[in-house]
Amino acid sequence: MVRENTLAAIDLGTNSFHMIIVRVRENGTFEAIAREKENVRLGSGLEEGGEIDPPAFRRAIECLKRFKMLADNSKAEIRAVATSAMREASNRNEFQAAALKEAGIKIDVISGYEEARLIYFGVLQGLPVFDKKVLLVDIGGGSTEVLVGYRGDILFSKSFKLGAIRLTEKFLRSETLDSSQIRKCKLYVEEIILPFRKIIRDLKPEMIIGSSGTVQATAGIIRAFEGDIEERPLNHYTFQSSEFKRARNMILEADTSKKRSKIPGFDSKRSDIIVGGMLILDELFQLLDLPDMTVSEFALREGIIYDTIRKWEHFQDLEHSRHLDDIRQKSILNLLVSYTRDEEYARHVAKLALDIFDQLQSVHRLGKEEREYLEASSLLHEVGLFISHSAYHKHSYYLIRNSEAMLGFTWGEIEIIALTARYHRKSSPKSKHREFQRVGPREQETVEKLSAILRIASACNRNRQRLIETVKCQVRKNQAIFTLVTNQNYDKSLELWACEEQADAFESAYGMVPLFQ
Repeated sequence: MVRENTLAAIDLGTNSFHMIIVRVRENGTFEAIAREKENVRLGSGLEEGGEIDPPAFRRAIECLKRFKMLADNSKAEIRAVATSAMREASNRNEFQAAALKEAGIKIDVISGYEEARLIYFGVLQGLPVFDKKVLLVDIGGGSTEVLVGYRGDILFSKSFKLGAIRLTEKFLRSETLDSSQIRKCKLYVEEIILPFRKIIRDLKPEMIIGSSGTVQATAGIIRAFEGDIEERPLNHYTFQSSEFKRARNMILEADTSKKRSKIPGFDSKRSDIIVGGMLILDELFQLLDLPDMTVSEFALREGIIYDTIRKWEHFQDLEHSRHLDDIRQKSILNLLVSYTRDEEYARHVAKLALDIFDQLQSVHRLGKEEREYLEASSLLHEVGLFISHSAYHKHSYYLIRNSEAMLGFTWGEIEIIALTARYHRKSSPKSKHREFQRVGPREQETVEKLSAILRIASACNRNRQRLIETVKCQVRKNQAIFTLVTNQNYDKSLELWACEEQADAFESAYGMVPLFQ
């Protein structure tokens, strides 16, 4: 039997301490209820085999005390792991003893391989990459983990003693950096990574994923290039090699921390250590000839959560322990259960919508990804009722677009799903609508076509009793004929009227006149 229904994972990194508190569901999945981060700089001034200095020691203990209070408030069981700085500190045992005595937290110091394994499992909780051979890069303060994984198996893993703080302390300590310092640091990084280039490249990873502060900082700068200043999740955001080079040049050309802190889109708290992290990332891009990189905001903490849950006796035999390839489906279902009052209604609308989508394939010419968007928006189109019945379609848009539960979807995909749900009733999509303007012309066309189908599917279940079992579709020249099928002696007049109300939206999207019978 599961010991707690809440769990806290603490990652004691060389640069920052992170904590996530989650609520564990009956099916073994979890949802975050709190996230905390403090820049403790545990590795500041720490040389290999040396001691954690007294100020960093105290900062760390005080941080852990605060984390413990927050975890206790949620009645969460705590699992804490320490990485590079603690692995190398000569006073590691003293720190662990102090953490247990003063904060009541037992700390496990994990190897570089174990760190990479947990990061990989964490990434699999947030990105739909289980069936892809991925190259994972995590640049920490004291070490860089590089891993190639496929379907939960680790094909290659290496922990390099390269980190943003470590390189800053070794090569980049002066207030104003010069090209000589950067060159020496770059050669040092290349010398360490180069021997492993062939084995990584020979594994031929299909997708490159970055899960560190350096990668997220880079993505923030690149997004600022695009004029995107709105704060939103970076998870699943992809940047190209050419975009990375532009961000790299901007960082390296700013020779002081003050100059770097003023770069648009950049978190100024990292301005003193970003150069070291950027040089590591630069060498990986060059040596491995990386075309792009996708950001994962899920990493070690989520991996700790997943690993702990699957070790709990209650969950050992659950399907989620063996299969991680249905993140997107689980995300939608978790959101559905959380906010939908009538789950059976939503599922039937989704069935009808997919029936119509499949039969109109020759007309809309959309693919399996758009089919998945339609299914998601159909299941979630009424979640806005959780807030209010008035204008609930707009509330649905807001909840879907801003929910952290939409794991495995890109930001663009979430926008399409949210907009399709938003336009299932009332006004059809219009260019003057601010939210509709956020997406490009191709995405707008997709939303128009999908929402037109969802409108009809919803209308066919107007009585909310699932009496319309399916819809048969025929296409004749400029007409689309929809036959509402029921096996019962049921008067379909209400549904036919409701469908007629949606005719204009369908005709606008498809250029065809819909007929209902």
